[in-house]
Amino acid sequence: MIEPLFVQVPPAWAVPQSPWMGAPPGPSAGSTSASTLVAAVSLRRGQASGPATDQEVEEVIYDALEFVPGASDVDVRCESGRVTLSGAVPHKRVKRDIGEIAWAIPALSDLANNVTIASRRRARAFAREAEAVPSAAGRKQA
Repeated sequence: MIEPLFVQVPPAWAVPQSPWMGAPPGPSAGSTSASTLVAAVSLRRGQASGPATDQEVEEVIYDALEFVPGASDVDVRCESGRVTLSGAVPHKRVKRDIGEIAWAIPALSDLANNVTIASRRRARAFAREAEAVPSAAGRKQA
């Protein structure tokens, strides 16, 4: 079966709602925007107008990343309104979601998303390919 190239997938932090809670079925059910997530985290921290200093920006992003599965290995640095994200995540979607969360902070002026995608499948495939290639030294000569 051929899958479409672009599939609408809700963000990783979106918690699906139960069908009996009145949510309409479809991809928008239970989805939360990055700006809503950042606003909720800021309110929980007592910063109704959002983070103002570089330290507060880092803390808000770290708190928001708690809601993103697979983002525990991400480091956040902020200097003069420029955020640098680094670390590794398991999927491309998680990297994209982390960038969206950071851009949702109004105090941000620039973002460098240096997060890498660490896939276990790809590492195993490369190991199998290396084992499958016979070496020239091990061949018998006629």
